[in-house]
Amino acid sequence: MKAIQRKRLIFSLAPLLVLLTFVYAYPLLNVCISAFRGYTGASAGTFVGLKNFSIIKADIPKTVLTTLIWTFGSVIPAMVLGLALALLCNQGFRGKKAVVAVNLLPYAIPLIIVASCWRFVYNPDFGVVNVLLKKLGVIEESISFLSFKNALASVILARIWRAAPFAFMNYYSALTTIPADEYEAARVDGAGTVQCFFHITLPNLKTITSSTLTVLTVWTFLVFDIIYGMTGGGPVDATKTISMRIYQEMFSMKNMGTSSAWSLIAITILVIITCFYWRFMDREEVS
Repeated sequence: MKAIQRKRLIFSLAPLLVLLTFVYAYPLLNVCISAFRGYTGASAGTFVGLKNFSIIKADIPKTVLTTLIWTFGSVIPAMVLGLALALLCNQGFRGKKAVVAVNLLPYAIPLIIVASCWRFVYNPDFGVVNVLLKKLGVIEESISFLSFKNALASVILARIWRAAPFAFMNYYSALTTIPADEYEAARVDGAGTVQCFFHITLPNLKTITSSTLTVLTVWTFLVFDIIYGMTGGGPVDATKTISMRIYQEMFSMKNMGTSSAWSLIAITILVIITCFYWRFMDREEVS
């Protein structure tokens, strides 16, 4: 009987496995093969070993560092902001539904539109930020937010604004599932707000924190639209992340080999980060 059920399960999952093979496995295999083949000149279509990696090796340290700063500089603040907003909205107050709706609004806007809006906000002549700072007397001359020195921080701020609602949604839904009895029992024992947060709220949010952190890290690592729409990877290479390198190598340089090499580097880094997250969260659960 168990053998029959096992066969039925395999047959029922077969269409999904075939779909996943074509959607994920085949493109991944193609990228791995392309990273070691030449696509320009006399080497077009032939195996070239590590030549594609040697072409880009000078740019790897700077690009990886920029990508990691962009990723964690966006994800960690977005997680903290999302948690803070979720804790606020978990309290009962008038207008709560409107506040929740406003918090979710940035997530409903396409990334390329987000980039266009923030370019307008950062405009040195009539941008909202510069105009406001001048009226408050904080600055006398306009700040060039998308200059070489400020560009990375500026695009990170735009990404935080866009990513925080995702963390907010997850945390807010998780907070509503925590039994009120736990807080009542803790208060009877003399626990304050801070103690309740660290001993009840955070432990109950470990699972959602792990999943949200992983998803946001992968998404942000590969985000292309905001950087492309705001800076195009510049000025010079100030915001040139791996996703921008992949795009430029593929569509500007017309070199699938180096583009695939950058893709393999991105996959490797994401696998390492994800494994680290899982191992860290497993240790937290054991302890």
